[in-house]
Amino acid sequence: MELERVISGGQTGADRAGLIAARAAGIATGGWMPKGFRALDGTHPEFAALYGVREHASDRYPPRTALNVKDSDATLRFATDWDSPGERLTLELCERYGRPHFEITPDDSTTPADVADWIRQSGVRILNVAGNSARTSPGIEAFTIAFLAEVFQLLRDSG
Repeated sequence: MELERVISGGQTGADRAGLIAARAAGIATGGWMPKGFRALDGTHPEFAALYGVREHASDRYPPRTALNVKDSDATLRFATDWDSPGERLTLELCERYGRPHFEITPDDSTTPADVADWIRQSGVRILNVAGNSARTSPGIEAFTIAFLAEVFQLLRDSG
């Protein structure tokens, strides 16, 4: 079994990084965004065509977070602030839906190889990428793109 799709909520920061890195690696993308394709930096209806994300009926973030967790096999979480409302909700939803999750902080010792092994061993086909927004954690988007580029390369090389 191999990784088939990466989904996220399209928010600035870790969410968007997941879509950017997956698309660059040739992995299918998708997920749910709030009504109007809303994010902190405005609305992004172009993400429907670019990343295959769908517009949720609600303009709030929690309903799309729930669907992204529920629609995935596992969630990869990137953050520096694990106590943000979004991170608390994502963790609660992973537990509620019985979805495994892996937490990465830019200054910890987790390597892309650790994450690639976890994805393989967990049999993840649809991966939800979540985490802090760029506002909450400046630099998280660039870190996540670079980290995931290595993860996806390792998965491809071992494929």
